[in-house]
Amino acid sequence: MSGYPVSNAGTPLDLLGWNRQGIAHPDLREDQGISRVVVEHRGAYELLGPSGSHEAILDTSLREQAHDPTDYPAVGDWVSHTLNPIDNRRVGITEVLPRRSRVLRRASGSAPVPQVVGANIDVLAVVVSTDQDLDENLIERYLVTAEGGGVSPVVIVNKSDLGGAEEIREQLVQRGVRCPILLTNAHKGEELNEVAELLDGGATLAVTGASGVGKSTLVNQLVGDPMLATGSVDSEGSGRHTTVRRELLVAEHGVVIDTPGLREVQIWDDAGLDEVFNEIAQAAMNCKFADCSHRDEPDCAVTAACNNKEIDADRLRSYLALCHEVYELSDEIEEYQRSQRRRRDSRSS
Repeated sequence: MSGYPVSNAGTPLDLLGWNRQGIAHPDLREDQGISRVVVEHRGAYELLGPSGSHEAILDTSLREQAHDPTDYPAVGDWVSHTLNPIDNRRVGITEVLPRRSRVLRRASGSAPVPQVVGANIDVLAVVVSTDQDLDENLIERYLVTAEGGGVSPVVIVNKSDLGGAEEIREQLVQRGVRCPILLTNAHKGEELNEVAELLDGGATLAVTGASGVGKSTLVNQLVGDPMLATGSVDSEGSGRHTTVRRELLVAEHGVVIDTPGLREVQIWDDAGLDEVFNEIAQAAMNCKFADCSHRDEPDCAVTAACNNKEIDADRLRSYLALCHEVYELSDEIEEYQRSQRRRRDSRSS
């Protein structure tokens, strides 16, 4: 099956990855169904499930129960919904079923609020390409968001036919990246076997990375159909950004979520930091002070390991920058929440 169907024919839950969810089928009324969110619009959603494809909005009760943006549905979520429209042609989402994983980041904009990039993801594939400069710090940010949300990360080095893929893999290994690193050419289906295996057993694979690395071409190959627009390559060899929204597509053996290209990823919390920077976390256990910042404290085991070349200096700088970012975000959230309380108080007085 290539892409999700545009007709209103039903799609079995297992084809959408339900067998990976690990929860019992909830009790539903006769006028309710279960579907998976395949597209998220501003205030509306597209669903796919046994009852067909639906446009949907949030039921009033669910909207009232939501405490923050993470309580709203995201692409990849399983939801229960009415089978009959509650707003013209749109059905109503009544519940977001428990998530087994999520990729979370700080939302764009000035307000410090979280955004669920995708839910119930098994593998996050961070795509880089041989015709773009390697941004190791950006890769580490992606890996932190994956590990922090219970998602297994992999790095895909695309456009291997242009040369330099092995060197990039070695560079990442030397940097300390421990997740699988796959070399591919998205234009040749026979070279995508390792990537296709990530979908085995109905798994959900999310594909992300910077613009122009060939994500859409890669997704097209995986779903077996040119579902997504792909941009031509400019005079410098870089592809143009073409994916404009997150979208879930059904492949033959699993599910693929394509995401727009991102030039930066702002992490939301420190979950995942110790997994991605495991060598630093291990060394920190031997620091003299439990709250050691690993900068200029005496008897810091981390800086000692860095001086002894046991920890890469660039890795340590990246780790400390992320720790500082989380610390500043915490202060920003606290101030934002205070301002929100003051605003509510002034309205009620």
